[in-house]
Amino acid sequence: MKSDFKKLWVLASILTISGILLGTHGAVSAFIGNQSNIKLADANFAPLDGTTNYQIKLNVNYSVSDPTLIGQKLNAVMKVHSSNGTVIKTTSDPLGFTANNTGTIQLLTNIPIAIAQNITTETFLTDLNKTNILSNPVKTLPTIAQPIKSSEFTPAVIKNKT
Repeated sequence: MKSDFKKLWVLASILTISGILLGTHGAVSAFIGNQSNIKLADANFAPLDGTTNYQIKLNVNYSVSDPTLIGQKLNAVMKVHSSNGTVIKTTSDPLGFTANNTGTIQLLTNIPIAIAQNITTETFLTDLNKTNILSNPVKTLPTIAQPIKSSEFTPAVIKNKT
């Protein structure tokens, strides 16, 4: 009996400490796997004429399988990683987008040429506050495209296609 009490006490202590540590380090989020799915439509990485930046442009197609998310405001997040995996920039739309059954999301960001060696991107859907991941991640190595003029790029971050 004493041994069972000791095991229970140790388990309760571990759970309590874990709860305290998680509470002090912010929310925990995870992709459950059935809310939505995204697939890469295309990715471009082009020098932006007249600047010292490259522009990264991703178009991802999404489908929502959880009916409670349709009509809700969601967000898309694109993280740009350096060759060693460090996140060098995170882009999203502060206003989010209204989810349909399916659609296309466009994410744009600019990064300095000096740090644009061997980058990769990671994109996923989240709730509007960007605390819960709602889709699978899509990782890509953007292909280098022809230079674009700064007057040609659209400043919109998210585009929702019905």
